[in-house]
Amino acid sequence: MRKTASILAAFFLGATAIAADFTGTWKLNLEKSPGTSDNIAFQTMKLDQTGPNAYRTTIDIVQKSGKKIHHEMNRVYDGQERPVPGDGLSPQGTEICEITDAGVRKITMKENGKVVAVITATISADGKTMTHTVSNDKGEHVGIFEKQ
Repeated sequence: MRKTASILAAFFLGATAIAADFTGTWKLNLEKSPGTSDNIAFQTMKLDQTGPNAYRTTIDIVQKSGKKIHHEMNRVYDGQERPVPGDGLSPQGTEICEITDAGVRKITMKENGKVVAVITATISADGKTMTHTVSNDKGEHVGIFEKQ
């Protein structure tokens, strides 16, 4: 009986993780986001699913100076290493994108073959909050995004 209960628990937990829905428009909650740049006045991230493992990410930032920054990229989350997409941050950059069994969206960024940053994103149980963590040589920066 214990084995059956374990299998059922794993099934339901797995189903919950797979059901993590990253799509939609997410607004950065600056008050809840430790380590966020002091220059940011407003930020949104929009994720659209474009295929079975593919997402289009659109990031819009308004700095306190009023300067607007817009990034768009298409990513395939299949664990394969590819050149940095869209308006790329580095001409030598590659990244590995995957959605783990635990429902975590993970992007491992490399430059000249060396890992320079890892981005992980998780969705709260109620689907209303995304915790977006960037780990690099400067530390760990956590952004709390709320679904709009």
